[in-house]
Amino acid sequence: MGGCATTAPAPAPPPVSEEARTALARIEQYRGSLHDLRSRADITIRRGGRAQRLTGVLLLLGEPATMRFEALSPLGTPVLIVAGDPKSVTLWEVLDSRAYIAPASPDANRRWLGLALGVEDLVALLGGRVRPMPDPATVELVAADAVGPSLRLTGAPGEQRIWFDPDSGQARQVEWTGKNPARVTFTPAPADGPPAGFTLETADGSLRVSLTYRAPQMNTSFDPALLTLTVPQDVRIQDFR
Repeated sequence: MGGCATTAPAPAPPPVSEEARTALARIEQYRGSLHDLRSRADITIRRGGRAQRLTGVLLLLGEPATMRFEALSPLGTPVLIVAGDPKSVTLWEVLDSRAYIAPASPDANRRWLGLALGVEDLVALLGGRVRPMPDPATVELVAADAVGPSLRLTGAPGEQRIWFDPDSGQARQVEWTGKNPARVTFTPAPADGPPAGFTLETADGSLRVSLTYRAPQMNTSFDPALLTLTVPQDVRIQDFR
């Protein structure tokens, strides 16, 4: 009547079960147990048929999510420095005297990392943790498979599935589908100790990252000023913020 049409309201999301709610809280609690991390790190990045190997020092702060990685030459001098915080990500190519500064957004990180992850997600992964999708539309507990029980979350970014230890909340594996298809498999490590590393692979095989820690130290309360990066004025800087 009168040419008017009404749109049916979207169906309400299914309620979250108490078991799923408890599992989500346990995963978040385990993520929050990391205050800081410092370690030597060996990283292998395979992209476009080429492999790049980096060895250096990684510093992480859990809250606010902040990171700094210095790739070192065989003589111990920095050749590449990457620093990120909730506001920006800086990549300084020391040998080329060139630096890039980008906002700390998933799209910006895709340019240098090859994967659309925010700094909070990246710091969580580097710390052997997983940041569950914020404000999920659905949360479902999935029965254990060969990896273990998992939590499936859906929302605007797509779907995230987190395999975890039901006792500690320690993540064993995480997978994203939709806009950000990739999988991270964590190297087994004691739940109450520092992480050992992980392997990250995109669904199309275009990117594979292997990370191994050597003598990691967790929650040592180092000076947060160590994470600060100030690029010298004589370096060519491209600022995309």
